[in-house]
Amino acid sequence: MAIPQDRDIEAIKASLSDWMNTRPGVSDAEVTELVNPEASGFSNETLVCDAVYTRDGQTRDSGIVVRKRPTDYAIFPAYDMSVQYRSMQNMAACGGVPVPEVLWVEDTGDVLGEPFFIMERLHGRVPSDNPPFFQEGWVFEATAEQQAALYNSSVDTLAAVASTDWKANGFDFVERPQYGGPGFAQQLGYQRYYADWAAEDRPKPLIDAALDWFVANDPSGSMPTELNWGDARPSNLMYGDDFKVMAVFDWEMADLGPGEVDLGWFLYMNRFLSEGADIDWLPGFADREGTIARWEQAMGRKAEHVDYFEAWGCLRFCIIMVAIVNMQVKYGAFPADFGAQYERVNPSTQMLAQYLGMPEPE
Repeated sequence: MAIPQDRDIEAIKASLSDWMNTRPGVSDAEVTELVNPEASGFSNETLVCDAVYTRDGQTRDSGIVVRKRPTDYAIFPAYDMSVQYRSMQNMAACGGVPVPEVLWVEDTGDVLGEPFFIMERLHGRVPSDNPPFFQEGWVFEATAEQQAALYNSSVDTLAAVASTDWKANGFDFVERPQYGGPGFAQQLGYQRYYADWAAEDRPKPLIDAALDWFVANDPSGSMPTELNWGDARPSNLMYGDDFKVMAVFDWEMADLGPGEVDLGWFLYMNRFLSEGADIDWLPGFADREGTIARWEQAMGRKAEHVDYFEAWGCLRFCIIMVAIVNMQVKYGAFPADFGAQYERVNPSTQMLAQYLGMPEPE
């Protein structure tokens, strides 16, 4: 379901055009077309624009993408847009993984009502979450060889992120010491805070029990602290005609922890979109063991405690889904009491109980 937005499209186009023309070295900027893509996620307002502008004497007409902080309900407790654009700027500078060029940042909210940043518009293909790419669309219709190229390139990209020297390349801004630390301990602390915020004082016995389990069984003390992309899945990647990754998007959940955090999230999200929806696995995609082996080859080390981090991905997704359902209730898509029901019984909480060997919620 798309996020409802009441926008004066012409006013936004004019505001963006005027503001772009105030950027150093920019002239003749005009935003000619603006759409909110149906595939846009729940956590950002994304405006894909046709635009022409001259920058440093060169005319560009490939368009722009605007990522704007949500105006109304947000699915995260706090929204620091700088984590996204600084992650892409730093990654572009070190050349670790391909990312769009961040062109400009507006951090006052004076132009569009909320802070935003503008990045270059790339022209490739992004798998859809809805409907799931496991079920229909260009990935589903691709040959097994093309699917394998896409999948393997995705796994290699996870490893490339984790292999990036976060200290040397200035990624310390993703740390959140107020939740614990260093490293993965901050994620444990943050997710407990996030779960309490998302539940809005409603009981969440399975999520609480799971959080206690993850703290008690935390294996990260003997593992490296690496850069985590945070939302590692095919729908946050853009692919070229060769079915290989050409850009990595959505860095808002960037964090620090073992690289297995991203690997576990990747494994869980693909399982959720297939098995969780009673959809067959794609013939060109590696199975779980093959995925782990590919990641290990790219990382140059063995993957550790993958079961733990795959289950951790499931818990994180459970909490995000609680927040998303709250938003849907707010916009009238679900009845007022649906949020409390969803925390107890939904595919992700059922899978979480299975991962941890706990009773399924009723």
